[in-house]
Amino acid sequence: MIRREAAIVGIGQTEYAKALPPTAWELAVEAVLAAVADAGVDVTDVDGMCRFVAPFETVSEAMLVRSLGIRELSFFAQAPHGGEALGAVVAHAAAAISAGLANVVVVYRAISQSKGGRFGRADRGGPSAPSAQPGSPAADPVADIVVPEEDNRSFAWPYGLLSPGQLFALWATRYAAAYGLTSEDLTRTLGTIAITQRQYANNNPAAMMRDRKLDWDTYRKARMISEPLRLFDLCLENDGACAFVITGADLARRLRDDPVYVLSATQTLAPYREPMGIYVPDLLELFPPAAADRLFGQAGVRRKDIDVAEFYDATSYMPLRSLESYGFAPDGAGWRYVLDHGTGPDSPLPVNTHGGHLSEAYLHGMNGIVEAVRQLRGTACNQVPDAEVALVGAPAGSATILAR
Repeated sequence: MIRREAAIVGIGQTEYAKALPPTAWELAVEAVLAAVADAGVDVTDVDGMCRFVAPFETVSEAMLVRSLGIRELSFFAQAPHGGEALGAVVAHAAAAISAGLANVVVVYRAISQSKGGRFGRADRGGPSAPSAQPGSPAADPVADIVVPEEDNRSFAWPYGLLSPGQLFALWATRYAAAYGLTSEDLTRTLGTIAITQRQYANNNPAAMMRDRKLDWDTYRKARMISEPLRLFDLCLENDGACAFVITGADLARRLRDDPVYVLSATQTLAPYREPMGIYVPDLLELFPPAAADRLFGQAGVRRKDIDVAEFYDATSYMPLRSLESYGFAPDGAGWRYVLDHGTGPDSPLPVNTHGGHLSEAYLHGMNGIVEAVRQLRGTACNQVPDAEVALVGAPAGSATILAR
């Protein structure tokens, strides 16, 4: 196990906006430099890197090594499946440190959707799309978001599942049908999540939606994107980058007084329980129950020990389902939990305290890890009092538990 063998000692991020002048490469450099400065290490000390696999992450390790003057990487790894990589990159970094493969590992995520194509669009990609060619120094490294032919999503495209929003709408519809929610029940539940996260963002200077209030009238009147998901139920599309630095526990304690320890990190992939939920027999069966038990068991904590959660939220439905998947509410009861208790600062479990992907920015869950570190340091804008243990998780089981 990796419990308390590694710790996050530095975090960094760029500005988040609909469109930024820098390329994804330049944004990655900025975020990494901010993270190593926060950690109190020299960038030349970095000897490991972890990132999301292309085409999600288009800034390669080689690009950063050249740009930053890093002497050598003795370890580098990539994790697939988009937001389901958020636990994987932490696991890879912590495992590398535990095994002695690296001493200072940088994990980063950079997006320049304004230049290379927006993830939510339904007119990009497809089985005949040209392959992306990231890494060219002559142009911005973000290429059109394409899906390899072997992915077989072409079986879904002819039926109209062309964008993530259309797919995730099916998840929410299936949930409502299975557990007897009326249209109004689902609207109130998803709206509560979206409005609560906007309220968090309104108090977060780094959030894209910091100056834009969201009330029930505005939420309900917003256009339907893919029923039952309205405009404010879907995540933002943006440019930006964030990064964090992981070291061994001994070095972490020498570097700072408030390291954030990795208690556990999990990945999960089982037959027909695959991320994005296209091939599963039932859209409610994305998360093998054993994965959550493994996450908490390896961390040595219980659900009631979690003080704050940062759930991947490409849509407002995902935090709802994650409350159930990670065991904070029984299956089919998460919607009632949201309506009865909420996810705000006074709830039993504050969720997405930075505003999440719905209202801060979209970085495949990585900004959720950065926010969890702030919460455990006691420096968050929407600080949870005396937060000691945080969970960061995606809806299909990739997650990490962190502690101060």
